[in-house]
Amino acid sequence: MMTEQRAGYLVGRADRVLRAKLDEALSDVGITVTELTALSVMASRPGLSNARLARRSLVTPQGMHKIMTSLESGGYVTRSASDGRKLAAYITDKGSEMLDRVEPLMDAVERDFMSALSPAEREQFVDMLLRVSGLAQPGDHGSAG
Repeated sequence: MMTEQRAGYLVGRADRVLRAKLDEALSDVGITVTELTALSVMASRPGLSNARLARRSLVTPQGMHKIMTSLESGGYVTRSASDGRKLAAYITDKGSEMLDRVEPLMDAVERDFMSALSPAEREQFVDMLLRVSGLAQPGDHGSAG
């Protein structure tokens, strides 16, 4: 099979295309895609440790340390000791406001990214991505959310 037809290559290429569009959309907002990802994870799962937050945000623990330092200095997150020496991460009101601010930008980028697909194809595409990434919930059938 030719490289251009391999699923891994195509997923990687689609990721790079989408990432470039997201970087461009966020360039004037003052937050990076990786910071935004971490904020989104914290909004849905408050109190995660740095290591768990890194895993869920798809970055290394060292990378997450840098992200958290930046987000904390910007007032978007706060950390507090949870069990012993682990720090639990929480999104602040300012962080929630940032998520609200970038939501329309993210929606526009995704619409543009998937503009070659029909509405039904977009739903199928998201459903397939959920399944192959292991994020689909048991019992989900054809519904991306």
